[in-house]
Amino acid sequence: MGALRFTEALSGYMTAADNHEAGYQAGRAAGGRVRYRATAHIDDLDSFLRDPRHGAGMSGAVDVPGLGRGMPIEDGRIEMFCRRENRKVIAYNLPFRQGERHYLLRGTKHIHDDPGFDVWKDMTTLYAELLDLSSAPDGPPLAVGILRIGPLAALRMGFTFRGGGLVATAVATLRFLLFASRELRDTYGVVPW
Repeated sequence: MGALRFTEALSGYMTAADNHEAGYQAGRAAGGRVRYRATAHIDDLDSFLRDPRHGAGMSGAVDVPGLGRGMPIEDGRIEMFCRRENRKVIAYNLPFRQGERHYLLRGTKHIHDDPGFDVWKDMTTLYAELLDLSSAPDGPPLAVGILRIGPLAALRMGFTFRGGGLVATAVATLRFLLFASRELRDTYGVVPW
């Protein structure tokens, strides 16, 4: 049993484009930064570790230029080290609303060993897209781009782990980090911490 939560904050640039890199570059030139700060809630760590999707809820807020700031995430989800199209990913679905309109910030971190030391880049880079669920839920994204977490923010994230008290937090955090370490070692042969 046991519960665990932790918070991460990513930011970057997005705009209408043919691919994530082009969306990032054009969004950066336009100067509008997309951000989210969200807390992952693992209600039952044993169930989370058994689940092949390793899913957890997420709550927090999203800032999107032209839409608004501090828009609450509604029933967000993260799936950690799950398989999509035979590749390991960390997948995010962060629905939010602006007025009566519903949007989805969706993203994927690709956990794949490429030449060189790429574990850090893969764990801190989210390839994101923004969907308008009100008018075109199956249509093309409104914007695509890349969000990242920097080294200082990643370090701060390590201090956000919380469970049900000091000892329970330490035990749950250790179990989660052992799980993440196994997943990273299986993919990259190393662990970045």
